[in-house]
Amino acid sequence: MYHYEECGLSNVWLLDGYEIEVDEAYGDLVSISSVHELHKTIGLYLINEKPELNGEEIRFLRKELNLSQKNLAGILSVNESTVRNWESDRVAIGKPAELVLRALYKEQAHGGGALIEMIEKLNHQERTYESDNMNFSYDSNRSWKHKELEAR
Repeated sequence: MYHYEECGLSNVWLLDGYEIEVDEAYGDLVSISSVHELHKTIGLYLINEKPELNGEEIRFLRKELNLSQKNLAGILSVNESTVRNWESDRVAIGKPAELVLRALYKEQAHGGGALIEMIEKLNHQERTYESDNMNFSYDSNRSWKHKELEAR
């Protein structure tokens, strides 16, 4: 068995799928088959099987989503220091934020992007002025569209 600490999680052990070569100059060199697929499998295990995520697991998922602490904080509408506190186990992540993090990872693992796009759009809307009026038009394709949608 190989203790795979390189992923950032202290409790991951590989039963197979790796080779260890001894190099006189550098010591043990570990080669792991399909690291990307391994990380995806770890991430899916975390979001589907773990009832609560700890700091290491939150950090792992954030990094797999390729997000900085600042970017994840923006998506979840929390302070960057809040994400830092979750990852260092100083503060437990709240259930709503944890559910969104799990959903983001699931979507990314299965090749989506609509959820993170929607959240980023909602965050942007909070920072911009929107009119109280919503204008819709019916076009020749017999479908309704928001008036502003065409201009974007």
